[in-house]
Amino acid sequence: MDSNRLRYFLVVAKTESLRKAAETLHISAGALSKAIKQLEHEMATTLFVPVGRGIMITEDGRELARRSQPLLEGLTQLKSEFKEKRRSIAREAKPIRLGSFEVFTTHFLGELINFLPDNKDLLLHELIPGQLEQNLLNNEVDYGITYIPVPTAGISHQQISFVEMGIFGRASVFQQTPFARLPFVIPILPLTGSPTKVQGLDGWPDGRVERLIKYRVTMMESALELCRRGKAVAYLPSFVVKLHNNTVKPCYHLQAIALPEPMLPQKQAIYLAKRKADPDDLISLSIIQAIHRYCSF
Repeated sequence: MDSNRLRYFLVVAKTESLRKAAETLHISAGALSKAIKQLEHEMATTLFVPVGRGIMITEDGRELARRSQPLLEGLTQLKSEFKEKRRSIAREAKPIRLGSFEVFTTHFLGELINFLPDNKDLLLHELIPGQLEQNLLNNEVDYGITYIPVPTAGISHQQISFVEMGIFGRASVFQQTPFARLPFVIPILPLTGSPTKVQGLDGWPDGRVERLIKYRVTMMESALELCRRGKAVAYLPSFVVKLHNNTVKPCYHLQAIALPEPMLPQKQAIYLAKRKADPDDLISLSIIQAIHRYCSF
């Protein structure tokens, strides 16, 4: 039995008028009349009889209306449940699409995945500030972690915590080296669009203190390797150094180098970036928990 014909029949039974029912259903009166006749043929009974210029429902018609109403409601509910089930499966199957740069990926990633659901795949995009916000707008990633927010229409930056910054290198090599002679390794990529006073992707503060830049690299891991080998120092978040030191031999550990005067200890806010239209969810909370656990100052 065609459920649409039953639905048409119920509207006709309620209005007791083919014309009004056709207007309600947004179909022609001819098409509606044909559907009712097909239903009568299926049921082997008469559902309506003509009365003057109108129609009247028969006893069989009333019986069919009484019994078919809950059937249609149950069918509608069943369709809705199956649609929700498919949506739920699709949500569960959707991978976690995260964007950030090496500060929050290279060494932090190993800790972050312990906070994420095991049944979800992870797609990690290495993105510098600005690119991160654009990828969120383009629906290429769903979550971003940054400490250099770039204001972008449609993107929210939720401040989570703070990270302590410092100069780090091999203490055995540079502990006695004057600041003016410290060979810094810095990111080669420029920083644009940020409202903060930092001068580069590594978060170096405004130009009150100039530093000797000897190396420029694309990847933070390349900078860390130069630091491990005692060739350079770098301006890094303290949590990155802590996680780095947990993964390398003690002879390659990095230690804090004294800040020059008048430079004061710095800290950077950590932000979770998302599309404004997206609600908070389990993944957002998991990322925030991991940051509080391993990155917070």
